[in-house]
Amino acid sequence: MRLRDDDEAGITDSPLLMVSVLLAVVLLVVAMTADPIALGTDVGERAPAIEGVAYDGDGWVEFSLEDYFDTSWKEGEPGQWIILEFMDTDCPYCVQSAAEVGDWDAYFDASNSDWNNEDVQVIAVATELNINGHDSSRAEIQAFRDMTTGETCNKADCANRGGSPHAFPYVDDIDGDVFTAWGMRGTPSYFVIQPDGIVAWSSANTQVYQSAAEAVASLAAV
Repeated sequence: MRLRDDDEAGITDSPLLMVSVLLAVVLLVVAMTADPIALGTDVGERAPAIEGVAYDGDGWVEFSLEDYFDTSWKEGEPGQWIILEFMDTDCPYCVQSAAEVGDWDAYFDASNSDWNNEDVQVIAVATELNINGHDSSRAEIQAFRDMTTGETCNKADCANRGGSPHAFPYVDDIDGDVFTAWGMRGTPSYFVIQPDGIVAWSSANTQVYQSAAEAVASLAAV
């Protein structure tokens, strides 16, 4: 049955009805476009943004963690995984683990025939813990990464840390903003992030894999 013209006018002229219709449309659009995955640092959550500058060996350049993500990636497909380390250049455990992290970076390179899988990008976030004697600087970060002399890392010359110079970027988080946003409690702390930006493992949860290297070796193998 067709409504009379005056009935149609009554419906379309009703402010409450129009608001209801618009609200329903907005809710539908939000439901269709919203990301169903929570933002956070627990396994299964989308890694929070990290924006700033990073030292890549040649200089300090703009950095965005999201630039490394491929949101169209599907499980089982090839893609670039990430090992993310939170560290402090004056942290004794970070100095001790520097050689191991450098070994991870070398081993998980796509050119390594022993690995024979996708490249795994290692990224260090260099923070400054609120501890006496932990006074960092960009010069100290550079010296730690490149193993150059003249700066002090944990009461010794940065050039004397174990291992070899690193080839991966070091993000400047001296102000601790990223450290706080990610809910970190200490260093070193590690995360493994899938190519689509989802946290796949963290050192706060080691029930299955005991290290970032072990997690990547299992999860990133295709």
